[in-house]
Amino acid sequence: MAVSTRHRWLNRLLAGTLCVVTACVVQQAAVLMAADWTSSVTRHDVSKWAAGKMTHTPEQWEQARQSLQDAIALTPRDATLHDALAQLHGIRGRELWTTGAADSPEVAAYREALVHQEASIRLRPTHAMAWANLALMQYAVNETTEVLFKSWREAARLGPREGEVTETLVYIASQVWPFAPDDIREWVEARKPGLSAKLDESTARP
Repeated sequence: MAVSTRHRWLNRLLAGTLCVVTACVVQQAAVLMAADWTSSVTRHDVSKWAAGKMTHTPEQWEQARQSLQDAIALTPRDATLHDALAQLHGIRGRELWTTGAADSPEVAAYREALVHQEASIRLRPTHAMAWANLALMQYAVNETTEVLFKSWREAARLGPREGEVTETLVYIASQVWPFAPDDIREWVEARKPGLSAKLDESTARP
């Protein structure tokens, strides 16, 4: 009899524990779903801002930053959140543009973007566009060409047929054309026939 009573008591205890665990899981899932919904809306807005398809106020920029930071706190291994924050800080750098000097406010913003782009790549090292954006941020903060071209080549290797990757890499190469090695020049010419000659001419002008 005592054994039966103890058995029933343990069953009730186990059932109660499972209810608590289930409630916690459901609550956490609800929090994550809410965070994902909010951040997805924010990511959409940020992409529109970056493309110049939507305008934003400083308050909206800050709200977007906070939304993405909050989402990262809940799902720290979501590389897309770091991509969005990198893009957001890149927008700030573009808006603050003054001289491009190492101590300028825009470079400080681009450095913050670089931190998040590097975080994205650590989480998703085979994503071509993330590497292309890393090279873009490295160009923006005046990184050495050795470091820049390493990221550039990795993006080209991972995304040889991705249109957005190609356009980004062509843009970066055009900005550093006098320093571009032969393999990068050949890559650009293969995808944009005739562009090499135009870049050679424009960079040769006094």
